[in-house]
Amino acid sequence: MNKRSEESAKREQKEKKKETDENKVQQREPSIRVLLTDSSWQSCYHQSVTIEQKGKEHTYTPDSRELQNDSLLLDGGTDGIAIPSIERAQNPPVYYGTLEIKKTAQGLLIINELSLEAYLEAVVPSEMPASYEEQALMAQAVCARTYAVCQIQENSLEKYGADVDDSVNYQVYNNFGADKRTNKAVQDTKGQILCQNGEPITAYYFSTSAGRTSTDEIWGADRSAAYLKSVECDFDQNMPWSSWSVEIPWETLEKRSGNLEGSGEFIGLQVIKKNISGAVTGMEIVTENKSIQLEGEYEIRQFLSPAGCLITEKDGSIVNGSNLLPSAYFELNVKSGKAVQIQGKGYGHGVGMSQNGANEMAREGYGWQEILNYFFKDITLEVVGNNLSKRET
Repeated sequence: MNKRSEESAKREQKEKKKETDENKVQQREPSIRVLLTDSSWQSCYHQSVTIEQKGKEHTYTPDSRELQNDSLLLDGGTDGIAIPSIERAQNPPVYYGTLEIKKTAQGLLIINELSLEAYLEAVVPSEMPASYEEQALMAQAVCARTYAVCQIQENSLEKYGADVDDSVNYQVYNNFGADKRTNKAVQDTKGQILCQNGEPITAYYFSTSAGRTSTDEIWGADRSAAYLKSVECDFDQNMPWSSWSVEIPWETLEKRSGNLEGSGEFIGLQVIKKNISGAVTGMEIVTENKSIQLEGEYEIRQFLSPAGCLITEKDGSIVNGSNLLPSAYFELNVKSGKAVQIQGKGYGHGVGMSQNGANEMAREGYGWQEILNYFFKDITLEVVGNNLSKRET
């Protein structure tokens, strides 16, 4: 081979390598940036951060010399980085990808950046029990992936330099560690998202239906999203949360109504509005000085919080109440001066896919695509690519 031919061959080889490298970049998975909240899931600011990596522990505070430039980037490598200063169901939680610790006037922010698929491997077992049916887990994986893609596009946490946080405000992330069954569900649906007219939908999901699903009108939308529909759902009607009851002491509600400006003595309350699926979307609180109307399921569930009370489920199980009423599907029995009895159905907001309904459908032989088509209207499955971009606001 003469010198000219040799140079030509080298040039050709170099061009091929460049083309291969470009293809690799094009095939790279989308990534997501997750803002990690504190142990109570209430704040994104941390006064200190303790990490464990390769057998060594280190604690960072706003005064740490490593944060003199306001930001520190750590690579999780193959073993990940544990953060014992954050309490989760799996203690300590371990994070893969990169961890960025940022100093702010309010405290430290922790942002975990990793591939979208790796993120889902820590979301699915945190949002649905890994013991559920394979097809239900796959439906959950597609919902979670689609929801994440929408949040990346919405860019609502831009001021923190993140796409989502790890709490119920978005999707619970890394509360429970990855599991072989949920990993398989993510891998078997890799890249698949739910779309309508080529755009990803907001694929809402919740625990247990009240016999019928709802639409986003429950949150005050003038018209429900085209992909959401209210459907009968009796698949999960034997689940413990399909019906429940709780009694809230009068003095508890009296104290809450006293926090409402200019209210005066608590006299009573009543349901004044329900949506088409039966969820309470309007409630009137009557006090000595005025009547106050609460609108929207979340505000109502918050006012009727059964925290400190015992809830009886359909199967007779008794559980502690939390900061939200299990659902907005309920009837009131007001015992003036004594208590308010609540008879309710379902768990969660009721919009989109019922997770327990999906699991029962899977047991009956429905595939994951059939499950998703049951709960969402006129959808298509598409593959998310590296062209994922933020929506302009």
